[in-house]
Amino acid sequence: MKFVVFQCTKDPDYFIVTDAANKDAVSGKLCPNGGDLEEVGDFAEMGEERAAFDETLAKNSIEKQGYYRFEAPGMAAVPPSPEMP
Repeated sequence: MKFVVFQCTKDPDYFIVTDAANKDAVSGKLCPNGGDLEEVGDFAEMGEERAAFDETLAKNSIEKQGYYRFEAPGMAAVPPSPEMP
């Protein structure tokens, strides 16, 4: 399975994972605090090496409801530090 990962724009600690078959069905309505979804990318299975989310839980959730939502504080992109003079 290839996972398609989206990030909530209003609360970047929340991510939505789905597959190609359900990609068009996910929307910003799945974000707990509203906002839109920004696609992060497509990722192949990695098994237990994946650090961001549990693939088994994600696959089961995608099979049942078409998506898997998880919170990963600290996984959001960090803005660059301002340059020092």
